[in-house]
Parts: sequence; C-alpha cells; structure tokens
Amino acid sequence: MAEPNTLFEVTCRTMQGRFLLRPSGRLNELILGVVGRAMTMYPVRLYLMVVLSNHLHMILSAPDVNSLSLFMNFVNANIAREAGRLHRWHEKFWGRRYTALPILDDAARLSRVRYLLSNGCKEGLVKRPRDWSGVQCVDALCDGKPLKGVWVDRTAQYIKGGSEKDHETTYEVPLSVLPCFTDLSEGERRRQWRGWWRPSRRSSLKTAIRGARPSRRTIAPRRRRKARARSAHAAAAGSAKRYREGYAMFVGAYRRAQERWRQGEASALALFPPDCYIPPLARIDFSSA
Repeated sequence: MAEPNTLFEVTCRTMQGRFLLRPSGRLNELILGVVGRAMTMYPVRLYLMVVLSNHLHMILSAPDVNSLSLFMNFVNANIAREAGRLHRWHEKFWGRRYTALPILDDAARLSRVRYLLSNGCKEGLVKRPRDWSGVQCVDALCDGKPLKGVWVDRTAQYIKGGSEKDHETTYEVPLSVLPCFTDLSEGERRRQWRGWWRPSRRSSLKTAIRGARPSRRTIAPRRRRKARARSAHAAAAGSAKRYREGYAMFVGAYRRAQERWRQGEASALALFPPDCYIPPLARIDFSSA
C-alpha cells in the first residue's frame, strides 16, 4: 500500500549470494539493455541503479504497484536469462522475489541514495563509487554520461538465425531527477553529487571479486544475526509507524472484501481498496479440459 509515484528502494539478490552478476563489459551492456527496454514498455521512472556481484539496487517510482510488478518481472526474468546464458548457469538465478520498500521523506531518500551509491566502498571493493566496474550511475549523475546497453531479440535470432550482433538494439537508460533536487539546475545537481563521495581506505577484496568464478558463493561470509526486515524507509519520527498503520488498514479491508468476493457477492468489488489486485472468482481446472 503506497501512494502513486512513491519512491521505492528495490533489491534483488542472487541465489545463495553467488557472483552471477560479476562485472564484465558484455554483462553490463546486457543488463542496461534489459532495463532500457523495460522502461519503454512500462511507465516507471528510474532514479538510481547499482549492480554488485551478487545483488542489485534500484530507486524508482511507478504510477501503481501493478506497473512496478510488471517492470520488475520483465527485468528480473531477462537479466536471469542473459546472465545465465553468459555464465552457462542453468539453475535458479534469483534467491527470492524482489523486495520493494517505500521511501517516505526527503531525508530518508538522501540517506538511501548515499547507501546505494557507496555500496562498493562499504564492502571494501573500491575506493570511490565511480571506480566500480559494474553497472553504476555515478558517472551519469556527476558528469552527465548516458547509460546505454544492448537488447538482443532472442526470438528473432531463433527464427531467423544469425549472431547476436545481427539482432541487437541499443537502448538508453534515462535517469529521472530526485524530487528533492528538482529546484536545482543541472550544474548545481552535478556539483551536489560530486561533493558527496569520500574515498574508502579498504579495497582488499577488489582483486578477489574480479577473479572469482560466477558460481562461487560470497567470499569470507560472516555469521550475522539477521535483523527484522523494515517495512519502509523514513527519517521523520512517526512516518514509518503511520505507514505501518495505514498498511494494516489496507490489508484488513482487502481481506474482508476478498472473503465476500470469493462467496460470489458482486457488490464486494466496490469494497476493495484502491490500487490493489482483484483476485479471480474461481480457479480454472485444466485437467478436465
């Protein structure tokens, strides 16, 4: 439950933390091509994106949750296919469904932006965010360098034959301006981005990550007690609590409407809360067809 065009932080992790997204020039092109094509198909605004060796982060918004779901379904499915083909990985690719946490205020947005773009520094992989050789948008934010990738039409390649190059289309990945930066000029925004980064003193894992096999699991895993997952990101006192209360009301209304809808009451359709999925009235039994 969220308002239309709410900013979400989306996270997707590979199965068992394997390095299936390890940076390479070809994989970077394919990932950006998938995201660029998806943005031409669904009304989603992308603000930030970074792809590490075993997970990816995005900050984006959509007019409704259905558009967000369709966009992420397309992105995850096609990244899994392309990366799996590149690494000859035939098993399950993603560990689980993506998580999408709403970001409720400007302070929380800036905090999550810092976290996402400094991911490689935090893990000791690089000294500066722009040094990361995988997909990242620091160069686009600071210098205006466009993000471009290639989409391979596998259907046309299968039907007509030929190499990948014969069926490639270049797509640009446009980045939208964060709501808290809309009052600044382009030059002011770039100066703001450049002033954020501090070099990391740790980069000992950089060589180890580059040399690791894609099928290898996370290097030197540390045993940590898993913290309870957040329901939303918020800096203002009470914002997350209000969101949780509103979400509880949303779920309660949905379940009450769903129960009556399953019993065949047509009037229950009007009881569903806005911006939700309407379940089918009955399951289709294909066994008897």
